Amino acid sequence: MIKAILTKPLDGHPEGSEREFDKVDFDRLEALGAVRKAGDGTVKAAPTVKNKMAPPVANKSIDT
Repeated sequence: MIKAILTKPLDGHPEGSEREFDKVDFDRLEALGAVRKAGDGTVKAAPTVKNKMAPPVANKSIDT
């Protein structure tokens, strides 16, 4: 079974809801643009914020 998110309403389920389909049905609905594959649930961490108040690095050239 493949987890999918509906991009169009389907069988009474609203757009954006998550459903599971077998491979054949998922491929057919994806080709019609009715579903997209759901993510694996992992959340990527945001990049760290640079400290704007830190002094400039001494071994780097300021001209570039």
